[in-house]
Amino acid sequence: MILRPLELHRTDRAALTIAGLAALIFVLLTVTVLGHLGALERADAVISGSAHRFALAHPLWQSAMSAITRTGSTTYIGPVAAVACLALLRWRRWRQAVFVAVAIPMTVEVRVLIMKAVARPRPVEWLTSASGWSFPSGHSTAAAAAALIAVLVGWPLLHRRRDRLILVGIAGAWAAAVGVSRVALTVHWPTDVLGAWLLVAVVVPVIAAGCGALPGPAK
Repeated sequence: MILRPLELHRTDRAALTIAGLAALIFVLLTVTVLGHLGALERADAVISGSAHRFALAHPLWQSAMSAITRTGSTTYIGPVAAVACLALLRWRRWRQAVFVAVAIPMTVEVRVLIMKAVARPRPVEWLTSASGWSFPSGHSTAAAAAALIAVLVGWPLLHRRRDRLILVGIAGAWAAAVGVSRVALTVHWPTDVLGAWLLVAVVVPVIAAGCGALPGPAK
């Protein structure tokens, strides 16, 4: 892994500050999940139950959520990331290529370790296939990581503010839609998705800073 010397620019400090805050909230959420806080579990159950009933009553919605949720699988994200990595190598953007190559698998691996440690059961009535424990959501982790990576890599390649906003909007909307789909199909509790987003906000910026892939005037 190509790491640059530890010299933090303003962009790095801001990203790592956000990562630190996300880490604090993630730890608090994880402790709450492990402690089976009644209020949190009731809120999860209410939202999950409502989502399940709504999906059963609206087959088109359920079909749409099933289609969206598939895009959050590493089966789809992996090949896209590989193509992006090859394109970056061709353009001689070495640090960004290394970042893309390592960020998704490392984020997914961290998620797996946490998932096994927490061992939270999933909701009972699934509307699609799923495997493993529930917290944090795997599809939500992969999609959010891919979306954030796309923004961090694509930002310096786009020079117009409008284009950058479009990139952020599309990437954010897709990651959010995948997270919503996991709750809509009742394979995850809402806090599983929240945990996934927080985890990504911790891991991806740290990897980006280590690779020197954060956008900014010094890059």
